[in-house]
Amino acid sequence: MQLLACGLGGAGSRIVEAMATADNTGDRSCLHATLAIDTDKQTLDELTAIPEANRTLYGAHEATGRGFDGNRTLGEKAAADELTEIYRAVDSLPTTQADGIILATGLAGGSGATLLPQLAEKLRTVYAIPIYGVGVLPAATGDDEPRQQANAGHALEAVVDATDSLVVFDNALWTKPSEDDTDPAIRSELNETLATRLVDLFKSGESNGTNLVAESVVDASELINTFEAGGVATLGYASQQIQRPTSSRFGLGLFMQEEPLEETTIIKAIETTVRRAVRGKLTVDIDRSSVERGLLVTAGPPEWLNRRAIADARSWLAQETGSVEIRGGDMPTPEVDEVVAVVLLSGVGSCERLEELRSAARENDKK
Repeated sequence: MQLLACGLGGAGSRIVEAMATADNTGDRSCLHATLAIDTDKQTLDELTAIPEANRTLYGAHEATGRGFDGNRTLGEKAAADELTEIYRAVDSLPTTQADGIILATGLAGGSGATLLPQLAEKLRTVYAIPIYGVGVLPAATGDDEPRQQANAGHALEAVVDATDSLVVFDNALWTKPSEDDTDPAIRSELNETLATRLVDLFKSGESNGTNLVAESVVDASELINTFEAGGVATLGYASQQIQRPTSSRFGLGLFMQEEPLEETTIIKAIETTVRRAVRGKLTVDIDRSSVERGLLVTAGPPEWLNRRAIADARSWLAQETGSVEIRGGDMPTPEVDEVVAVVLLSGVGSCERLEELRSAARENDKK
């Protein structure tokens, strides 16, 4: 699925930067174009994977190029005042081949989270392709925690309503108590974690320029249909290193050649990897039985993509979630010695973390 990826605010711009870096690895690509839009000039200047011509600064009058420091009121005003110019920055990119638009942002900030709903509404007046959100939840502790939690709670409803689906990533879930998600090294690691999952998901149906064709292709329509459940979505991911059995023709360690694989070995590897992806750490923790739709992508060397094993894994996922709409497919990666499972769960009905943030917003409104 070919995407136009727009990073809004500092967090969103860094996420799209990480996506662009991840997209440049391997022989598949899902990013048709990338763009960063922020009120902080320094953040834009630090980007390298997004072309300089595709970086837009706004809100200079209110923020003087230094951002809004979480002030949603200033952010909303700046977005409204300069919405036409921001829209033109998106519209100037080559969009004809894009299957969808991603708008990524941190939900606790004052820039991206207030711009996203307004920009999405403007884009819908012209573009008839899906608009997906990527929203990052804060891991703030200390004095700034109440404000960030309330900001994220306030942003949630507007961002969910403005997008066809919102993929949520919870920094608090992915950081240790001793870690700070504002530390550049920690922040980079978190962004890479999220970007890997997003890019592997959207790359799954793209050609790698060879004659290798998946047994079951995950094309753009499969992704769109899964995301059509709307609301909140979460991603699961797991990988497992594999060893390809080899032997020497003369028993001397010379002329090594691959031997046939045992089917039980393949089935066990796929089953284990898929279960780890679903039952392990998701991008945001949810009640797995509350999802409406799911999509399973299994990647690995062609000889490891056993049709029966993948079908069994999809059946297991349907039982695990209770969903009757589980799609799936495979992605041959002949040069990689690992099996990978990427799981998209959409239409989430129950997420305790999001309820906590909504409650924090309501309590803040009472003050």
